[in-house]
Amino acid sequence: MGALPGAIKRFASRLRVAAGSPVIAFSLLCSAAILGNLAFQLLQSRSDALKSAARSATAMVRVLEKQTSATLDAADLALRSAERAALAAQGSNADVDGTLRDHLASLPFVRALFVLDADGNMIHDSERLPGAYNLAERAYFQAHRAADAGLYIDQPFVSKHGVSTIALSRRINRPDGSFGGVAVAALEPQALRKFYEAIKLGRDGVVTLARKDGVLMLRVPEAGTDTRPAPLTRLIAESAARSEGSYLARSTIDGIERQFHFRHVERQPLVLVLGVSTDETLASWRRASIAYVAVSLGFLLLVLWLSRLTFKELKARHALNQALEESGRELRAAQRLAKIGSWRLEYDTGREYWSEEMYRVMGLEPAATPPSMAQFNAMLHPDDVPEIYHGDPTVQEWSQELRSNPALGPIRYFHSRASLVKGADGRPTALLGTLQDITEQRLAQDKLRLSARVFEHTGDGIVVTDAANMIVAVNAAFERIMGYTEAEVLGQSALMLHADVDNSALAGTLWHSLQNQGQWRGEIRSRRKNGQLFPQWLNMSAISSERGEVEGYVGVFSDLSAIRSATEQLQFMNNHDPLTRLPNRSLLNDRLQQAIDGAGPEQRQLAVLLMNVDRLKRINEGIGHDAGDLLLREIGERLRTRIEPGDTLARLGSDEFVLLMTHLDDLDDVNACAQQLLELVAQPVHALGHELTVTASIGIALYPGDGTTPVDLIKNADTALAHVKESGRNSFRYYTGQMNIRALHWMSLEHRLRGAQARGELALHYQPQMDLASGHLCGMEALIRWNNETLGNVSPAEFIPLAEDTGLIVQIGEWVIRTACAQSRAWRDAGLAPVPIAVNVSGHQIMLGNVPALIADALAVNGLEPSALGIELTESVLMSEADTAMRQIDQLRAMGITVALDDFGTGYSSLSYLSRFALDKIKIDQCLVRHITDDVKSLAIARATIGLAHGLGLTVVAEGVETQEQLALLRDEHCDDIQGYLYSRPVAGEAAATFLARAATPRT
Repeated sequence: MGALPGAIKRFASRLRVAAGSPVIAFSLLCSAAILGNLAFQLLQSRSDALKSAARSATAMVRVLEKQTSATLDAADLALRSAERAALAAQGSNADVDGTLRDHLASLPFVRALFVLDADGNMIHDSERLPGAYNLAERAYFQAHRAADAGLYIDQPFVSKHGVSTIALSRRINRPDGSFGGVAVAALEPQALRKFYEAIKLGRDGVVTLARKDGVLMLRVPEAGTDTRPAPLTRLIAESAARSEGSYLARSTIDGIERQFHFRHVERQPLVLVLGVSTDETLASWRRASIAYVAVSLGFLLLVLWLSRLTFKELKARHALNQALEESGRELRAAQRLAKIGSWRLEYDTGREYWSEEMYRVMGLEPAATPPSMAQFNAMLHPDDVPEIYHGDPTVQEWSQELRSNPALGPIRYFHSRASLVKGADGRPTALLGTLQDITEQRLAQDKLRLSARVFEHTGDGIVVTDAANMIVAVNAAFERIMGYTEAEVLGQSALMLHADVDNSALAGTLWHSLQNQGQWRGEIRSRRKNGQLFPQWLNMSAISSERGEVEGYVGVFSDLSAIRSATEQLQFMNNHDPLTRLPNRSLLNDRLQQAIDGAGPEQRQLAVLLMNVDRLKRINEGIGHDAGDLLLREIGERLRTRIEPGDTLARLGSDEFVLLMTHLDDLDDVNACAQQLLELVAQPVHALGHELTVTASIGIALYPGDGTTPVDLIKNADTALAHVKESGRNSFRYYTGQMNIRALHWMSLEHRLRGAQARGELALHYQPQMDLASGHLCGMEALIRWNNETLGNVSPAEFIPLAEDTGLIVQIGEWVIRTACAQSRAWRDAGLAPVPIAVNVSGHQIMLGNVPALIADALAVNGLEPSALGIELTESVLMSEADTAMRQIDQLRAMGITVALDDFGTGYSSLSYLSRFALDKIKIDQCLVRHITDDVKSLAIARATIGLAHGLGLTVVAEGVETQEQLALLRDEHCDDIQGYLYSRPVAGEAAATFLARAATPRT
């Protein structure tokens, strides 16, 4: 068993030799081709032999089927004639028998013809047999008596005379359709046998006639047994779905394997089967195959003999190649270790050879054909390609450092040697060279040179000492920072540079860290040559030898003087306002918290005065922000003069200042200080050629009564400031708890208002407008109402200003427009008269600039004409957004939308707006209408307004009409329309429908 592994190895080696030789591989391929062709030819010729036999058998079975079909058709014709004769004779036996004999004479394959009556008695007979015969027990008689079976073919039987017979029968039907008997023809199978035997199918060929149910009717040659064969089950299965076909099977009668070809007999329940012996079919194929196999095997043996001779030759060559390969491996290993690749260029043939290491050095994948010399030169830096690489024969040997082509990637460095190889005649025959990758060595050298340059040119100071801490080297930055030259410090102790040398704790920490961790970093104080002290960030590292012994130290330090100054400046900027250089909010909160902490257990009183410069925005927008900045800077300087020791003046935002008073005797001090601040701010300021005068508003919160944290105090002072602004500005006010309650109420109201629309709490009520001339309904004004489940009905005077202030008016305004249009559509769908609806539009909506588009979309969605909607604007909207409002009013009127000026008489009531804007209506505010009956001035203003509007072609609507006296007076003054409680209060959409039900045709 021990010799087995060695034998396996030798066999494997031989296989490798054989597999590596093209000759042996070709021999094996030829052998495989011979055997493959032999197998293919044998299989193909066998298949051809079987196909040829199948075609012949198919043709013969068709011929036999036609003959069998014709024979049966002739017998069937005689039966039909006998049936007609029996019915016509009506009891005359002589006529029927004669007819039967005539037919029998023309049918040599039929032995006898006879007729049975309905009881099975033979009543007519072509042979006139003596005696009486009853055949009612026969299968064909019973089948016809049960039903009309057509031509019934019974299975063969042997007659009393010892003759094999097949009974063909057909039913006789009386004129009334009842069973009248059976006509029978006794067919001799011997007649068909003659036809079948004429077909030459070989020694084992067979022809079989069988019924479709598998009953054997006739077989040539005969079965050779007295017992009736079992039904041909394979034939039944094969012929059930096909009228013609073939199958391979072994006969159940004689056990011979045959290829059976079958065909259904036309119009008969019979199948004709022709069987050809497989052995006989393939006999000629076997003889030809034996000869073909003998020739192929002889040729195969010849190929194998030639292969054996070739194998011996290759074995000898393989030993030589192994020696060469071993030598090549040793050479490649040496080149790989030295990173040296070799190459050779043959001048005569132009062929080139590269070693494996040559590919590796050049960063290429090994290839069957190395790059050409031109391609190799393209891989090198254009300035480095030597003349010898260009094929200059005058250069015998050459050695130089080369660089790779920078266009192909990072530069690599090589050292190359090359020399010419000459032939016996002294003529150069080849160029031989080596190439070594020296990139790592070159980069290491460059790194050393770079380190030297960094040492000299870095902005940080560097000092190198020996193990005794004596200076051995410094860089230029050291000389610049410290003021010493290198010559002045070489050989000196590094301790001379540090001002903290006497700090034993710091020195102990430094040297302990160096000894244990090999480095230390931190901030120390150093002394320049001129004696100046400065902060320094020092990184010190120990330099250790390969044995781990400390050989010296290197220190890298940065001058922190500029950084420290910048840090202080940044800290100042983080805590102060850049414009006024006053403390900002962050520093104020810190100072305020310190003051609160210093108030002590007795809670000494503090005051926070939050001051706002009134209407600074007008100066910024009118003159410019530069003027506003100069104003704020001047105010800051003035206020700074009022600061007492311990107080803090801060600027929180663009126009807000805060004064923290920490020393109070009573509130008179706070009052006096607040009044002084107001007076200081009110003094004129000259800025950019303008004399500016502004006022201030101050809110005051006291510690601890109004808050105990900086946040609470500033918040409450801001609440007090808001009340000052509401009451007219240019004053001061103390915070009270009631102010906070009011602020909380507004916050709660805003929170609920934000979700009111989503909760379905908003609704529109409609106040009818009456035409004074006709007394008819001429319009509706949509008024928004808010019913909160907690607050109940909230007054529009309370939540509409809140919506304006928070910006919610934009989405609420869009909801009003769309809801009003939807209501108008609903009234029209209910069959009510169309009437225009007026909606109020806020300044925020006008500012967005999309009111025309919004209204056009709402009208289109509801299928309304432009006259179905009108808008109302206040004077404040026209003043604040004049250009934007004018552009949108023009667009709306071009669409056909009516535009009205609402609340006329409550604001500036500038006549320039009436001439500047294209309006359709003026609505006199209810505050004037309320007093026109008891105040002469109100009446005069109303009269003038009506006359002015009519002069401009505008319609006048009086709001808030509540008494008959007001109505009569307005009618006398020729007011066009009225609106008020006298006519109707604002009502929901359902109630407003009652007015539409009696509405007159709108005025045109």
